[in-house]
Amino acid sequence: MISLVGTNRLRWTTNCLVDGHDKQAELPQRLPQEAQEIGDSSTGEIEIVTSRKAARTIAAKCANELKGSGLGKGGKTIGILLEDETRMIVRDPLRFPSGATGCRMRVIGKTEFDGPNGVAVLAMSEGRFVLREIYRHATRSWELECTRGRRETGMTPRQTVRAEVKQELGFAVKKIHLLGMIRPDSALMSAHLEVFLVELGARGKPEPEETEAFGEIVYLTADELADRILDGTIKDSYTISALLLAQLKGLVPLNSDTGNRSLEPELR
Repeated sequence: MISLVGTNRLRWTTNCLVDGHDKQAELPQRLPQEAQEIGDSSTGEIEIVTSRKAARTIAAKCANELKGSGLGKGGKTIGILLEDETRMIVRDPLRFPSGATGCRMRVIGKTEFDGPNGVAVLAMSEGRFVLREIYRHATRSWELECTRGRRETGMTPRQTVRAEVKQELGFAVKKIHLLGMIRPDSALMSAHLEVFLVELGARGKPEPEETEAFGEIVYLTADELADRILDGTIKDSYTISALLLAQLKGLVPLNSDTGNRSLEPELR
């Protein structure tokens, strides 16, 4: 069953289809409010199909796409396929504006029920940015990044900022400036994070979690940070977004060499 919520927006309310079975309130009630948006293909949106018959047809059509996956062999093909303590992987039956149908996966964070998934923090101390090297499992590589972390349920974003900075950098936080909100991968993830610029106070000892792998703390001027981004040393989208937002807010000056950089590609 669906209902109109707010300004002509459709959301699930009671019934949903999971693996061909009508399960009362199981999926919609387990998803954050934003993730319950159905959409309307007739207005150019990607619509989640809620009709049991149509959803079964689409699910059957998409079943072979899970070939080689244990999820698709006598297991779930739509609905919540996999979850752990922090995330859910959901596969939806969809109708596109063209009239075509298909299935797509999305990753939904479990802390989205009461606020943003987490925070990204561009930290500054005595006029320099403070970043840290971290080994990322997903990329299997060392990355140089701003501080960031998941917001725990019940915590405010600002509480999360202070906790993450203390954990990763060891500093107390003197001032916090909200820069804005970003969606790091809107093609796959429902996540949204709040982005902050912070001025650091007294320095202490970092308190990293046992399940993280940190390297050196790195101090960079605005020019050095821009250069590290341009030469590919820094590839992290959170760090790049945080710097851009800080510059657009007028809190960080634009790179002094920007006006002198050639817009023509370098000849090789």
